[in-house]
Amino acid sequence: MTPIANFAEPKQATKLSDFLTEFNSDNAYALPTQYEVMITSPGSTPELDKKISLRCDSIDLPGRSLNTSPDSNMYGIAPEIVDGITFGGTLSMSFQSSADLTERVYFENWQELAWNRTTWNVGYYDQYIKEMQIYILDKNGNRRYGIKMFECFPKEIGPSSLSYGTSGEIIKIPIIMQYKYWETLDRDRPPPISMDVVEVVDGRLVNHLTTGF
Repeated sequence: MTPIANFAEPKQATKLSDFLTEFNSDNAYALPTQYEVMITSPGSTPELDKKISLRCDSIDLPGRSLNTSPDSNMYGIAPEIVDGITFGGTLSMSFQSSADLTERVYFENWQELAWNRTTWNVGYYDQYIKEMQIYILDKNGNRRYGIKMFECFPKEIGPSSLSYGTSGEIIKIPIIMQYKYWETLDRDRPPPISMDVVEVVDGRLVNHLTTGF
């Protein structure tokens, strides 16, 4: 007879009934079809910005990663310690196109704030960057998660395939959006701590002045 493994807590921690209860709740699952995008372009109008935002038929949530390096001061197996942070830098998006390709023209005009097609001169950075937001919605249309991306501009307008064999399909405008960094938008989430006003007191981090970058 095979001996039974000996654990500190022999019974399972979760049950199928717990899963079913969570599945049927309002906080069951986030669906990839339930999202909202809000884009603003320098020099555009709120009406056009809204139209373009509604035409976004696919988008990636941006990621981020912690940069690490081995701690050579430790004996034995050197742990990986954080020495910086990296954001994705670019974001893939796709837009359903109107008959006159308004969506493509929108991003062409935005790009031309950064590059003059007549003189070939480049524009000032703060003249062509904007913010954008992405929200995840529940089944009732309530915003449940949101992020804001800072210093955005359309780095690339991708090619759109044309073919007689795709009758009835909508032309898609692929966009690669450049951004600097992003933050979550939940007002109940505390803002980041500014480390220049923090010191360790009795083993605790104490913020003396304010929070923020």
